[in-house]
Amino acid sequence: MPLNFTPYCVFDFETGSRNPENTQVTQLAAIMLDPRTLKIKSGGEFNSEVRGFVDDEEAKAHDLAPLEDDALRITGKTREEIAAAPKLDIVWDQFTKWLKKFNKNNNIFTAPIPVGYNINGFDLPIINRLCKEYGNVSDKDGRPNIFNAVRKVDMMDDLWLWTESNPEVKSLSMDNVRQWLGYPEESTANAHDALQDVKDTGNLFIKFLKYHRSIAKEANFENAFAKSGMYI
Repeated sequence: MPLNFTPYCVFDFETGSRNPENTQVTQLAAIMLDPRTLKIKSGGEFNSEVRGFVDDEEAKAHDLAPLEDDALRITGKTREEIAAAPKLDIVWDQFTKWLKKFNKNNNIFTAPIPVGYNINGFDLPIINRLCKEYGNVSDKDGRPNIFNAVRKVDMMDDLWLWTESNPEVKSLSMDNVRQWLGYPEESTANAHDALQDVKDTGNLFIKFLKYHRSIAKEANFENAFAKSGMYI
């Protein structure tokens, strides 16, 4: 297997409700990591607030969920701030153009690899929805074309594999993970700001990927079943 030279894009949405199929995006942030050095690439930071429909009936008329007070409390955003932010179509255009700068062959197999926390259950469904809405799909099969078609990394899933037999880990919420792993106070204080969440997830990803790489050098899986037999 050749070394990976496809960049990692750690990204996060802040939203006004919990259902990814109809929630309103209120912030989008991302960082682009060099796959070998795991440092942020030049120009590799994106962050923007996003305008939403603050009127409930207007949101429903656009088949979107109204902004929920609990969601706004968690993200620390006000309806006035959301109403004054750049429109989603403008932010989305900026974001997709930013992503293309890091896609060396301009195809779905060299596009950045998406990384995040609970992206399989939340953020990637939003990505898929917005790609269809704004036409960011491949001509061949209609798949989203802004991220890598093969690879993706959800750190919640990765962390679960490391902790599923650890009774001391009661929850894999990002807030609990910050506390468990000893994140600095700044991270906790700014939690649920998309850029802070992206940086915190990025640090988590880098920490574990470095560890994966260190033990992968020592592990030898060739003929593993021939030597020890099957489990089932």
